[in-house]
Amino acid sequence: MKYDIFGDIHGHADELCELLNKLSYTDKSGHYMHPDNRRKAIFVGDFIDRGPKIKETLEIVKPMVENGAALAVLGNHEYNALCFHTKKTGQPNSWLRAHSKKNLGQHEETLRQFKDHNDEWQEYLKWFMALPLFLEIENFRVVHAAWIPAAIDRIRKWTSGSLKLNDGLLEMSASEGSEEFDAIETVLKGIEIPLPEGCPFEDKDNNPRKKIRIRWWEPAANKTYGEMIFPKEPLKCGKEKIAREETAKLSAYNDTVPVFFGHYWREPGKHEFRIQTEHICCLDYSVANGGSLVAYRWEGEKTLKNNRLLWV
Repeated sequence: MKYDIFGDIHGHADELCELLNKLSYTDKSGHYMHPDNRRKAIFVGDFIDRGPKIKETLEIVKPMVENGAALAVLGNHEYNALCFHTKKTGQPNSWLRAHSKKNLGQHEETLRQFKDHNDEWQEYLKWFMALPLFLEIENFRVVHAAWIPAAIDRIRKWTSGSLKLNDGLLEMSASEGSEEFDAIETVLKGIEIPLPEGCPFEDKDNNPRKKIRIRWWEPAANKTYGEMIFPKEPLKCGKEKIAREETAKLSAYNDTVPVFFGHYWREPGKHEFRIQTEHICCLDYSVANGGSLVAYRWEGEKTLKNNRLLWV
């Protein structure tokens, strides 16, 4: 088999259709498919929130998966939605994800677009629960944010190999400090390290952050904060070395099996369309913030190539 791996869509159905067409997928029998039955699409998650056509995006992706034309993994926004709409056991007025101003703001566009389509939304929530947290296919791997073996192995054990959430795992993963929280947080949201005091940093939504996302595939020993932040951003403390007690907790990705992921909001013009290493490829280029929707056309190669990236 050959595959086209798509980055985060976030409700940008028009760009998704354009990129599918660019890759020769056509809408037949009610869903997109490739004319070569040996080729499928793979989606790295984050179908919802932010964009203008969230419902339409799901109406494209879900039938592709259900009809065998595509595979998909869970993104952190789908996971957040599951927690947002699930009450804690025995606490009818409390949700796994708090309905705070910040959380409502991240999810409000999805809520608005499904306001008059609650039955459909409930079906999509069930579908999110059925999506795997990661995939291992032939000679590559797909995960939403980070492939960390310890977290991957725990999820395999907890899910009895299905790689899918269940009600108990969902609830435990929403309990900060639990092993389940740490593992799910890692694969869906990546690894973050705390910044030193007096080193302010704002994310893409202008929220103040005390931690930064890092290049989890690289060894962090003797590295500076500026070297490890991903995507690359200027930091007041960028030249300061990361504390040894922090780097001691981290391990690099030492395997040669390629990993595809999204999540990190790279920006065209600011960040080049390119793989990170011969075995690491981030496909999120901020389509929901005026950027591009990107896919990697995998032809069976064991080392990744920049010329396999396509975008709209």
